[in-house]
Parts: sequence; C-alpha cells; structure tokens
Amino acid sequence: MSDTILLEYQGEFSKGWKLDDVVRMVETIPPMPQAARKTLELVEDPNSTPYEIAGIMARDPALVSTVMRAANSAALGRSETVVALEEAILVVGLGSIKSIVLGMTLKKWNKSFGPTEKLIWEKSLGTAAAAYVLATFLGKTYQDTARLCGLLHNLGQIVMLSLPDIRAKYPEVFAYIREHGVSFVEAERAVIGLTHPLVGAMVGRKWQLPFSICNTILRYDEPFEGIDNTQDEQIALTKLAAELSLCAGLGCPEGHPLFCSSLRPVALALGFEESTLMADQAVLARQTKVLYATEAVAYN
Repeated sequence: MSDTILLEYQGEFSKGWKLDDVVRMVETIPPMPQAARKTLELVEDPNSTPYEIAGIMARDPALVSTVMRAANSAALGRSETVVALEEAILVVGLGSIKSIVLGMTLKKWNKSFGPTEKLIWEKSLGTAAAAYVLATFLGKTYQDTARLCGLLHNLGQIVMLSLPDIRAKYPEVFAYIREHGVSFVEAERAVIGLTHPLVGAMVGRKWQLPFSICNTILRYDEPFEGIDNTQDEQIALTKLAAELSLCAGLGCPEGHPLFCSSLRPVALALGFEESTLMADQAVLARQTKVLYATEAVAYN
C-alpha cells in the first residue's frame, strides 16, 4: 500500500538506514484496530445511520467516552446533557468523528505516555486545532479534512516512539534541537537516521487512509514551492498549521525554531493579506490555543 508514497519521497537517510529498512519496519506495525477501521468505513458510507455507527463504536468504551465528552463540550449552553451515543454522533458531526476515532487510535498507540509522548500528542492536537482555525479563517470548505491532516501530520512520530530502540534516541533528538536550533525533521535525520513524515505516510497507507492525506503527511515539511492544485493547498495549509501550533506554544520543544515570519510566502499564497498578516497570526494563535484547550478535554 505504500509503494505510491515511496515514489513521492524526496528525503534522505543517515545512520545506515535504507528505504528497504523503513519498509520492513512499517510492515511490523499492527493494522488499525477493528472498531476504529469499521467506524471510519461507516462514517464514509452515505447510507449508514448514527445507530449503526454507534453500534460499532460501542465496542470501544474509551472511544465512546471520548465522543460523549466531545459532544457535551460542543453542546455547552444546551439545557440538557447529551446522554445517548447516537445523539452525540449527530452533535459532534461525522467530520469530527473521524478525527476523534483516529485521535483515540493515536492516543492509545503508546503504552508509555511520558513527557515526550505528551509533547508529541500536544503537537498533534495543536496542529489539528490550528488547521481548523486557518481553514475557517480563509473560508475553505474542507475544515474537517484540514483538521484531520493536522492531527495526522506527525503520525510517524507517534509510531516511532512506540518502537523501543527509536524511542531511546528521542532524548538525543531534543538535545540536538536545543543545541542546533533545528526542526524535528532535521534532528531526527541527524540522530536517528530517518524522519517522521515518511514513516507516518507509509503507516497511513497501510491503514488505507486517503492518498491525499498520506501525501500531505509526507510532504508537509518540504520546502514551499507554490500552490498549483488542491493537493498543494492542503500541504501548504498543514505546513502553516504546524508552525502556527508551535508559535502558539503547543508541542514546541525547547530550542525549536519558530518560522512564523519565514512562512509569509505560504500564508500569502493561501490568501492572507500582507498588510494584516502579523495581526491575523496573533489572533489565530490565540484561537488555536482556545480550540486546543476545548478539544483536548475530550481525550482526558
């Protein structure tokens, strides 16, 4: 399933890693949990009903409680609490259900959930919130897809941290970031030898996620070369969302560079006005923090 992604990959390896090594590593990653996979299938089926979706979700109590918390958070101000899962699905919306299902899958991926995992999880939710805020601000019609790409942009990091040999090197990754002031991708390549965008994209294909999302995961950290089509726009928005999250202080390790000013070409290409860019960025960073705080509650 990852062959088409491999054709897109333009990155480099170090520390003796080769592409075949990454392929073998990804082959050892378990498939998506059955309840999550089946729920996503039903959400994509226009003929499915909330009752059918609820029936599948009920197999996973943690997923049910997350959806219920999200529904009651979204329903603040209503006179009655949401108590039925079918109603919760309608309140949250099918687009958000996809993010919650995948979010819970990622949250449960690592049995150890120490400071490193917490920071990477914050980076996932922060970028998801930033992507939704950006898409809404820019008047895009794909807010839910933008949020999903934001949530999954560092899927590879979550997977890599589940592998003991790689996780043991992550303190060195943080130290490299502090010492050299580089991004996660640069530090991972220097310390580990491979980077999370490729791993995440390959796992996404293994989980049968849409190619456009996997391609966004793969390329969000690549240098910006303009927007020629909808795929380019999706990648650019995810790139900007990842940096907006860091600028908002969400998932940002000590020493990680903040590229807010250098992302001006990306922002302008997406539709920002240059005269108000800095002010808009400050407002959107605040909105991102608020949305992150609201949505993070569902996963606690």
